[in-house]
Amino acid sequence: MLAANCERVKISGPCSHVQIDTSPSPLPIEVTITGKLPPGAGSYFVASALEQQAKSPEYIDEYNEPSALIGKTKFEHSDPTAVYSFAVDKRDLTFHRHQGHRIITGITGGKGCLLKFSLCSPKEALEHPEKFLEKLYIVRIPGDRQFVLRFSGTVYHQCWPADPEENAFFAISTHTNEAWGLTGELLDIVLANKGNIALLTEPAPPAALHLAENKEALAKAVFVDLDLE
Repeated sequence: MLAANCERVKISGPCSHVQIDTSPSPLPIEVTITGKLPPGAGSYFVASALEQQAKSPEYIDEYNEPSALIGKTKFEHSDPTAVYSFAVDKRDLTFHRHQGHRIITGITGGKGCLLKFSLCSPKEALEHPEKFLEKLYIVRIPGDRQFVLRFSGTVYHQCWPADPEENAFFAISTHTNEAWGLTGELLDIVLANKGNIALLTEPAPPAALHLAENKEALAKAVFVDLDLE
């Protein structure tokens, strides 16, 4: 389905910004392309940033999401934010969700990326996995672009390279409140400043993950193509 036929989707800028209504959740998904790089610059940047990130003592690579914590929380000074670098390379990121609010600024590789969001609830994903695809939105971003994504991480999401021969993007993710929505042992770990992206990741149920791998089934999604004029 094209975005123009969907009431939840509002495109502006004239086509560099999209807002996707996630009601009953109050926070929409917002994606904005903020700039264009010279051809090839995105590929060079992403490859260089991946190499640099791998040198970090905080580096991990789980769920096909290489990442590193680069800005720790300071709960004792009323600063709950955490900052991570991360990338989606030539692999598909695992479809997942997590607690908390995210602001992501990224630069795409040479062929761009796809940002996928499913508005189904965890209960629906578990009991009625077909809802995972029925409520799927896919935002396509071209190569060599800078973009900003703001959304609630409680929405199931996945990022893919537009071309498996090219890295998708490298980004900086700000977790505006690292402890939001957490309880029990996980909250204790985060409050002790020992959290990481993988620890906070909740993969979608296996049946939903299986459906999400079906390329033909993805045709049911609402597609949004963004770019600058």
